[in-house]
Amino acid sequence: MRMNKKMVTAAVLGLAFSFGAAYQAPVMAAPAETNVSVQVNVQHEAKSIVTWEKGSNAAIEVWGVGYAPANVPAARGQALARRAAMVDGYRQLAETIEGVQVDSETTMRDLAIESDVVKTNVKALVKGARIIDEHNNEDGSYSVKMTIPMFGESSVASVALPQVKQTAFISDIPKASEAFKPTKEEQKVAVGYTGIIIDASGLGLQCTFSPVVFDTNGRAIYGMLEIDRDYAISHGMVEYSNDLQASAANSRAGANPLVVKAISVKGGGNSVNPVNPVISVEDGDKILFANEKSGMLGKHAVVFVK
Repeated sequence: MRMNKKMVTAAVLGLAFSFGAAYQAPVMAAPAETNVSVQVNVQHEAKSIVTWEKGSNAAIEVWGVGYAPANVPAARGQALARRAAMVDGYRQLAETIEGVQVDSETTMRDLAIESDVVKTNVKALVKGARIIDEHNNEDGSYSVKMTIPMFGESSVASVALPQVKQTAFISDIPKASEAFKPTKEEQKVAVGYTGIIIDASGLGLQCTFSPVVFDTNGRAIYGMLEIDRDYAISHGMVEYSNDLQASAANSRAGANPLVVKAISVKGGGNSVNPVNPVISVEDGDKILFANEKSGMLGKHAVVFVK
């Protein structure tokens, strides 16, 4: 029986969800064209990243690696190695998606366990992965670079965000506390702020689809508020960056961002996943006061530096 591409894809998707993240394995193609087997080799280091820092262009990128079976003609061996590399790529994509943090308490794996719809949609995402690079390697193996978008139509966000629990939402943007008394200078500059940058560098902040900014009193400053769900799916609630200076110069926070330093990061509820930055009460009031003047939070002009 001849195994077509759809059958190979379906088979590896079933395998992928059963593999642990520790098994970073290449794929060895079997000599028979109808059989592709997955073998663990701890010497092979899989290449899988999530490019959160690319904003709405963020993506999961993996390098699948495959090896041709011994004693087959070169042309046939390369074809089999390429197929094996694709199977390895599909597996890595599925494993990487499983680990994506949806909110402070939920991963994509959790959603897939709870919902057959999510599981089916994730399989469709993996099956639809794009190949953006491929080549032969000096050791005779074959590498294929595959990608799935994090945001936009047919993206991880399009599967995840409709499942976000209502507990991840805050019903309204609060106002600055009555105890906050801005100076005349603070009142003057507040009108001109174009967004906020929260510098959480060095604190171990992790990326997620639905973060919440808290102050040290537990007040939610920014979260899944009245955010347009379509906007969150296409662009994300926040933009992530690894560079404070670059973010201040060019990011969704605009030309004149209010920059505040996070004190710590935390999870939510019983979670310990550090996806939510925590700022001082004073900085929280500064953000909320500036938002009253400029409406920047409603424009999702928020950047996290991690």
